[in-house]
Amino acid sequence: MIEEIATVVAVHPHGVEVSCFSKSACGQCRQNSTCGTGLVSQALPGRDHRFVIATGLVLQPGQQVRIGIPEHSLITGALLIYLLPLLFLLTAGILAGLAGLSEGATIVGAFAGGGGGFWLASRLARRRGSSDQPVILDTLIPVAGRAD
Repeated sequence: MIEEIATVVAVHPHGVEVSCFSKSACGQCRQNSTCGTGLVSQALPGRDHRFVIATGLVLQPGQQVRIGIPEHSLITGALLIYLLPLLFLLTAGILAGLAGLSEGATIVGAFAGGGGGFWLASRLARRRGSSDQPVILDTLIPVAGRAD
């Protein structure tokens, strides 16, 4: 289980909306001031990610919670988003090239294959079960009680 600290932003009838701040992988070494990637990560503002988690806990906005995401969910999502469109793009480009199409048609075919891969990835991601959703593991500030 991959764990992260999140802040409750809003409480909804079906769950709570939490916000996680996106951290850069850079900034952990001494070369941060001279490394190109470190300089870019300092120049770009951080992003927060918001999503709703179903829970029976009674939480208040501003409360911090520890959330968990199953590893298999992260790996499957990465394969869907990165690998599937790339495989479709390469396959469509190779097939268009083998079919004897012009270079421009081969490029258009490759991009069409990549677009088809993204479309299929989004369809497959929607069909994934609720077991792949993030869950609240515990609270960092004591909870008032459980909702019944």
